[in-house]
Amino acid sequence: MIRLALDMLRADRAKFFAMILAVALSVFLMQNQAAILSSIMTMTGSQIRDVPAAGLWVMEPDTECFDQAKPVRDTALYRVRGTDGVDWAVPLLKVDAFARSENGKLTLAVILGVDDSSLVGLPPRVILGDAAAIRERDTCLIDPGGYSLLFPKEPYVLGKRIRVADTFLRIVGISDASPPFTGFPIIHATRSTAIPLNRGEGRNQTFILGQLKPGADAAAVCTSIESTTGLKARTAAQFTVDSQNFYASQGVPMLFYIVIGIGLVVGAAITGQTFLMFVKENERHLSLMKVVGVTTPQMAGMLFCQAGLVVALGSCFGTGLATLTTSLSRTQPFLRGIYIPTYVAIATCTALAVVTAAAVLLALRNVQKLEPASVFRG
Repeated sequence: MIRLALDMLRADRAKFFAMILAVALSVFLMQNQAAILSSIMTMTGSQIRDVPAAGLWVMEPDTECFDQAKPVRDTALYRVRGTDGVDWAVPLLKVDAFARSENGKLTLAVILGVDDSSLVGLPPRVILGDAAAIRERDTCLIDPGGYSLLFPKEPYVLGKRIRVADTFLRIVGISDASPPFTGFPIIHATRSTAIPLNRGEGRNQTFILGQLKPGADAAAVCTSIESTTGLKARTAAQFTVDSQNFYASQGVPMLFYIVIGIGLVVGAAITGQTFLMFVKENERHLSLMKVVGVTTPQMAGMLFCQAGLVVALGSCFGTGLATLTTSLSRTQPFLRGIYIPTYVAIATCTALAVVTAAAVLLALRNVQKLEPASVFRG
């Protein structure tokens, strides 16, 4: 019966390919948009995850995400260090300023001033150069996206200079910083280099990074810091979730949800309608099967086999196309963080399979209503 079901599909190649194409396009659209949404939401916590040594982040109470934060008072650092359960704490300065390359390219950049002695706040590794070289005066690391933006189509070359305010910073390394949500260049320098760039602010630390002592309770330590300093203390995981929730509430994800929903509806509508037409046009053959004794469960197995083959082939083609476009996007420095999570691929294919199964059940109801005598009618 399975072979007969497949022969029926091959006999009507136009509808067979139409159903596969509908599934493939639907899977591609859903996976592409879901991958972009998942990737950009992951990017909201990129700079937090880039500091794995810091399990504790202290900030102003009204700070909702990494990108929107104002400096804390300088004396807060010592209070955090003196809190029971805190092993160590260092400052991190975040400065938003315009950066200009020697060839005149201008862009807004995020400058992160890390602790001069420990260098806590730097990404785990660098692509080119030596991270410790930023201890020299007026030097910095820059991420690949920032370098390509300030020096388009130029190979990585150390020693180039960028101008921030009235200061020229010499690039001594290309960092492997995670792609930021904002798309702006990420420049790392020591805090002593970044402080003169922090114009208009009297405070010189935006975050306080720390680590808990072994065995310390994170919730208790955070509560103690908040009661002592009046600031907000969050673990790295909590602060990452806070950043994701902040951007999720801005309405941007809703646009992606709409497109993903459209992909599901369009793919399901085309696939289901085409499948119903396929069954309608084969009513005489199905009636003949009922005449020769094919049972309803056997007929249901044939229909599900046909639908399963269509969904499987369409999902493979759609996933392959989504993977190809994602891989091509990753060649762009600022899009290097885009990927298709495994759960996205599984969820999209499963959703379409469920909708297609519903179409099969509807077609099966029509088959059950067929009269065997209809095969003898002209």
